[in-house]
Amino acid sequence: MNLRSPPHHNTHSSGGGGSGGREDCWSDGATAMLIEAWGDRYLRLNRGNLRQKDWQEVADAVNSRQNGVRPRKTDVQCKNRIDTLKKKYKVERAKPPPSKWPFFSRIDSLIGANASVSKKHTSFSFTIKPKKSSCLKGPKSMESSFDDDDVDDDEVRKEHRVADVGLSDGAACRELARAILKFGEIYERIESSKQQQMMELEKQRMEFTKDLELQRMNMLVDAQLEMEKWKRKKHLNGSGKKQ
Repeated sequence: MNLRSPPHHNTHSSGGGGSGGREDCWSDGATAMLIEAWGDRYLRLNRGNLRQKDWQEVADAVNSRQNGVRPRKTDVQCKNRIDTLKKKYKVERAKPPPSKWPFFSRIDSLIGANASVSKKHTSFSFTIKPKKSSCLKGPKSMESSFDDDDVDDDEVRKEHRVADVGLSDGAACRELARAILKFGEIYERIESSKQQQMMELEKQRMEFTKDLELQRMNMLVDAQLEMEKWKRKKHLNGSGKKQ
């Protein structure tokens, strides 16, 4: 009996999207084109979430690149790939620099802490579980893929807000110091005005007291004169009756 060994099928994915490869595996060239197409729209939307129409445009751009991509990528696959790249970026960022990952610098310019500002800021580290394979384990529904991308973009925006807080600390302190100095100047002017008013009131009180005392003395003198006149008149009247 002549036994023939079964034909050997190469199941290894080259990552280039050619024959024998899985549809959800990406070559470096396709990944670079995907990052550029997604990044352009991401910046155009002011680092906001891409809509389904935007993702379809990203997929069309990837599929229309030079020499083409086979098999063609869908909008869901593009979204899932970007989600994977974001997680990979976070893992690489947590490692000691420099990163050997070829896409690190480009993704860092899009979603890194230095993406929206150029000033030096406090760095933050995050612990993220890395994804071991660049090929997805299985197809995802469009709805779950959009939800995952929204959550990941929210995390990126939260990191931007945290970084912006660190960046604005110096400016906020300077603004606070200026506000305190201005408040001190206003308070000093108010206190000086109050002291002047108190001095004026005290001066007026002293003048009023002096006038009042003068009037009292005049009244006492007048009363004394009246008493003397009355006594003198009484004395004269008494002398006249005795004669």
